[in-house]
Amino acid sequence: MSQNHHNIIMLGGRRAGKSTILSSIIYALSRNTAGNLFTVIDKTEYSSNTDDTGGVAVRLRDKRNEMTELLKRRAKIGSNANFLVDMTPTKGENTYSLELAQNGSHQVYFDFIDVPGEYMEDGKNLKLRERLNKCDVFIIAIDTPYMMQDDEGINDTYNRVEEITSMMSADEICGDELDRKLIIFCPVKCEKWVRMGQAQLVTERVCKTYHALINRWVNHGSHSIEFLVMPIQTVGGMEHVRMLDGYKCYSSDSDKMGERCSRYELTGQVFFGDGTIKSEDDCPYIEEDKELLINKRTIPLSWYRVNGAGFAPENSEQPAYHILRFLVNKHLRLLEAKNRERRSSIWNRIMDWLNGSPFEGSIDVYRAIVDELERSGKIKLGFDGFVQVTKIV
Repeated sequence: MSQNHHNIIMLGGRRAGKSTILSSIIYALSRNTAGNLFTVIDKTEYSSNTDDTGGVAVRLRDKRNEMTELLKRRAKIGSNANFLVDMTPTKGENTYSLELAQNGSHQVYFDFIDVPGEYMEDGKNLKLRERLNKCDVFIIAIDTPYMMQDDEGINDTYNRVEEITSMMSADEICGDELDRKLIIFCPVKCEKWVRMGQAQLVTERVCKTYHALINRWVNHGSHSIEFLVMPIQTVGGMEHVRMLDGYKCYSSDSDKMGERCSRYELTGQVFFGDGTIKSEDDCPYIEEDKELLINKRTIPLSWYRVNGAGFAPENSEQPAYHILRFLVNKHLRLLEAKNRERRSSIWNRIMDWLNGSPFEGSIDVYRAIVDELERSGKIKLGFDGFVQVTKIV
């Protein structure tokens, strides 16, 4: 029974949806995976730590419940009411640990490391670079509304495109044919585009946005990095409506906190994050929201509405399935190489990976699980917007 953990790095901008991806993965796996295949349990060590040293303050289950309650509250005020989601920067790096088990045994463990967007700024990424070099799987969470709007500069800033491209283009990331890596681009908050039949447009924009990263490796001589674009609906019941400039409305000239809002110039209305609408006359103390200034660029607010579906994730289990398949196949390739290449130049590297693999001692069990997932069609290769990128874009 292995106690090894496999690290999966999650990159993305401020509140792009990294922890929401994990929350919806657990929810989807618990509903869509037959118990005779495997079970998934959240084994994260939670703390009340909220300073810059890290620590997970909110359980993934609680995060899902919070989203469900948010949708219910917003539905009560009508589907036309616009609201905001939390844009407060995450403090510290969070690690979420998931246990997979088959019939109560053959446990394997995966640590999903949620890296705040601010950690990728210049001068703060040396430790992260070292960690990236030791990982095999990377999830890049993309805030779809910011990616799809017209100002590419705002998208680059909010989704941390240049920082991610720079780090993931480093020579140390790329190994060789045996030491393969998997990069999953996960556009989230994409419900509107999927409903409108425009998921392919989202995928095309991902390829355009990250073309420098993709083209750096897709035809590399080592053929060592696989790219998947995987739009997933982590909520289902809410859709992006529009972008508006952000303001703070203060109750008086002595109010230090204020309330985030947007002012709609055509109607003179002021929209608040909870769906409330007031006239400009009722908001005498209003000014630009300086907290939305990121890297000297002012980021607009992304406004949402409910669509009546409630909490209804779609395809949220697919990142987990594809990660499982990738790692099992990598383990099997290295086992084959071990049998062929004893005492060769790659021997130490093969043994290092196999000794640290979460499947040590359980590979036959998990190979059978992946085979059944593929046979039953649970591992999807053709849902809305899904594509494996295999050529220059």
